[in-house]
This record gives sequence, C-alpha cells and structure tokens, in this order.
Amino acid sequence: MTQLLDDAADALERRLFFEEFTAGYEALRSDAVRWAEVGRERAVGEAADGDASR
Repeated sequence: MTQLLDDAADALERRLFFEEFTAGYEALRSDAVRWAEVGRERAVGEAADGDASR
C-alpha cells in the first residue's frame, strides 16, 4: 500500500511539474520580445558549439 501511495505521489509531482513547465513555455512563446531574446541566445550558443568542433 505504501509503495502504491509513493508511486501515485511521484506521478502527481511529475504531472504538476510538466504542466507548470508547459504553461511557462507557452507564456514565453506568447511574449514576442522575450521569445526573440531566446532565439538570439540560441543562435549564440549554436555559434559557440560550432567553434568548439573545429
């Protein structure tokens, strides 16, 4: 019984985490200024990754 409750609590924690994560991501995408900043940061990161492989 204890294992069942532990498993249920873990599943609930995971579900809540991903629901909050998804809501935050959707809020970020709906903000054009902040989403553009994410794009710029990704471009910088990808450029840096390319430098490391040479």
